[in-house]
Amino acid sequence: MFGAPSFAEGLAGPYLAGRQASLDGRLDASVQYFSKVVAQDSANIMALEQLILAQGALGRFEQALPAAQAFINQGANGQWANLVVIANTAKSQNYSALSRLLQEERGIGHPLIDDLIEAWSLAGSEDYEAAIAKLKVLSKQDQERGLANYHLALIYKVSGDYQAADDRFEALSKDGAQVTRRAILIRLEALMQDGQFDKAGTIFDRFFTEQSDPELDRLKADIGGKRSPKPLLMKTAEDGLAEVFFAVAQILNQEQKDEYSLFHAQLAQFLSAKYTPAALLSAEILVAMRQYDLAIEAYRTIAPVSALFPLAELGRADALRDSGMTEAAIEVLRGLSRSHERLVPAHQALGNLLRSQERYDEAVMAYTAALDLLNPTMKSAWRLFYARGMANERMGDWPAAEQDFRQALALQPDHPQVLNYLGYSLVEKRQKLDEALEMIQTAVDKQPESGYIVDSLGWVFYRLGRFEEALPHLERAAELMPIDPIVNDHLGDVFWEVGRKREAVFQWRRALSFDPEETDRKRILRKLEVGLERVLEEEAEALLSTANQDG
Repeated sequence: MFGAPSFAEGLAGPYLAGRQASLDGRLDASVQYFSKVVAQDSANIMALEQLILAQGALGRFEQALPAAQAFINQGANGQWANLVVIANTAKSQNYSALSRLLQEERGIGHPLIDDLIEAWSLAGSEDYEAAIAKLKVLSKQDQERGLANYHLALIYKVSGDYQAADDRFEALSKDGAQVTRRAILIRLEALMQDGQFDKAGTIFDRFFTEQSDPELDRLKADIGGKRSPKPLLMKTAEDGLAEVFFAVAQILNQEQKDEYSLFHAQLAQFLSAKYTPAALLSAEILVAMRQYDLAIEAYRTIAPVSALFPLAELGRADALRDSGMTEAAIEVLRGLSRSHERLVPAHQALGNLLRSQERYDEAVMAYTAALDLLNPTMKSAWRLFYARGMANERMGDWPAAEQDFRQALALQPDHPQVLNYLGYSLVEKRQKLDEALEMIQTAVDKQPESGYIVDSLGWVFYRLGRFEEALPHLERAAELMPIDPIVNDHLGDVFWEVGRKREAVFQWRRALSFDPEETDRKRILRKLEVGLERVLEEEAEALLSTANQDG
């Protein structure tokens, strides 16, 4: 855009380090490196632009303003610098200056977005007539109609023309536009501000009859008590501009442009601190960028009274887990399951995390708490039965595990993962082998490219003593999952049984190289030492000894 960068002596290193930090998503490091370049070379356009982008992505729009002004003073015109100036100008409510910026073509370069920014700058100057006229022109264009009508409704509301705002919201619904929860809440605000509590109650019931969360419960109480809502979601031109930038953030997020999307989501929050959807999106993008500390901080900004609080806590727990703070993640989920005790995903997420940590008894309790909240015949409950079955099986309670697996299959017949897990477990326990074979064959038919499932089919043939039939399936499983220790171990066993002992030894050694669990590692080492037959004899002797002691 600006040609090849040139650097004062000693600055190429920090610039390149800053670029690498940006590519890695390390925003704080990016700011540090580019700040060092700019401190010694204040006219370096490329470093200034990268510094502005990184500071904005961190939500530091006031700190980014000097760099943005320095960028513009060099005669450059770039959307990141322009957005920083727009943000600070709007934040200071200097809307006449904001209008001048747009007239000087200091917008973002997208006609629709620049027109929406200009409409809100007019609204901020209380020139509602001009703002409305501009949006009415946009609303006549097919591609812009939905967004223009939405912002027209918002400007009517901010201007105090609540009936006109409601008419626009109603038109949006009739046009078949996707109406978000936030749009409905803002419409309800307008009706309540206009004293139309009965109509607000009717619309509330139309959209939220079977929903409940702190935000909706408070709103319903305000409607019933004929009280104006506080705080307002849509009150100022800054709130309206936040809606514009959040829409851009969502579009960019769909295109997986993380840093650009984050910049706009942070901009929405900068202009409207109570804009919790933008905070949630910022946190989710930071997780995608593996900036877990920043993500955790962003999730924590969402208050418990917000409808998005449960989602934020679930996200915070994931970020804590991914950053290695597993115990802290568990505590977050325990807290959420207490504060929102009827929230099934809270108990389910807690169970999943505990199971991943091999805390199977606690996981079973969490899954049971989730299932107690559901009708056990609901099809969606199959995942919980399946998960609890896995925890029960790993805990050694096979009767409970088998019951859970069969209940999962009753709700989700022929699900390949459930069929495979149940079938494989039956094979390992040498129970109902014919049924296990049928289950796993069905699973393979449904997912022929799943190495785990193909391995299970080969293994059931092995357990049935049908080694020649087992061999091609276990070879295929090893092709699909070449570095899995169990798959390679199984292939070694069947090689041994068909007389290909040198290949068996190779597979067992290969299995050892892929870090099997300790029990499996010891068994493989013993097979390499004395051969498979002797290992099987020793295991049979151990079982017989245990049975005699029990008897």
